Amino acid sequence: MNSGGIFSEIKAHPKILGFVILFHLVLVVMLSINLSNDEKPPMPMAQNNKIINAVVVDAKKYDEQKKQKKAAAQKKIEDKKAAELKKKKALEKKKALEKKKAVEKKKAAKIKKQKEISLAKKKKAEKKAKEKKVREKKERERKAKEKQQRELKEKQRLEAEKKRKAEDERKRRAEEKVEFERALLEEERQEEEAKKQAERAARLLTQRQQYQLNIMRKVNDNWLRPAANIEGFSCDVIVKQTMTGVVLDVQLKSCTSDNAFQRSVERAVYNASPLPLAPSPDVFDREIYFTFKPRY
Repeated sequence: MNSGGIFSEIKAHPKILGFVILFHLVLVVMLSINLSNDEKPPMPMAQNNKIINAVVVDAKKYDEQKKQKKAAAQKKIEDKKAAELKKKKALEKKKALEKKKAVEKKKAAKIKKQKEISLAKKKKAEKKAKEKKVREKKERERKAKEKQQRELKEKQRLEAEKKRKAEDERKRRAEEKVEFERALLEEERQEEEAKKQAERAARLLTQRQQYQLNIMRKVNDNWLRPAANIEGFSCDVIVKQTMTGVVLDVQLKSCTSDNAFQRSVERAVYNASPLPLAPSPDVFDREIYFTFKPRY
């Protein structure tokens, strides 16, 4: 390799230049040490070129090796990154799968729970419906029983009412019969009593009339006619007497006469005392009313 080719290689690979310079410095130092010790003649140019070429070749190899190492390291890093990425993706996939499984499990659990809830609700609804039917049946039976009892009570009440009314009617008719008989008897009694009363009244009237007539006769028998004319004279006489006929007082009213006549009548009544006795206590009156008209 000529010098031009070497320098073009060095320009193409700047790192080789540094390596060459470093190598030459080391070589110079070594040569200096050799010269000072052995004082050998300097190395020929051709040999130097060979050395340089060897150094360049080694530097190139080194650079290639370095590149290879760098590429290997880069590849290792990339492989590591790829492996990590693959691992990450696998982990993410695993997590996603686990998450999916967890979601599916949760969903399945939710569905299961919903089914259980639905089943429980269904059972509860069926139980409630069954209980409702039982309650409704019991309620219907209770109402039917109550209705039957009410109807029985009503029937018994109507029968009792019918019997009571029949008994009341029987009692009413019996009472009416008794009342009618009593009224009939009372009517008969009253008629009899009225008859007796009438007879008694007639008898008493007759006795009273006779009693008054007896009194009037006795008064008239004790009357002394005055000297004056007395034709048409009369007086209403009120006599108060005792049970034995003793005259207690004499009053004259509605007289159609003079004083002399009135005094003669008054004297006649007192002179007639005691008056005739009444035939019975029923006829007797403490006050006797009669009209005195003198009999000639």
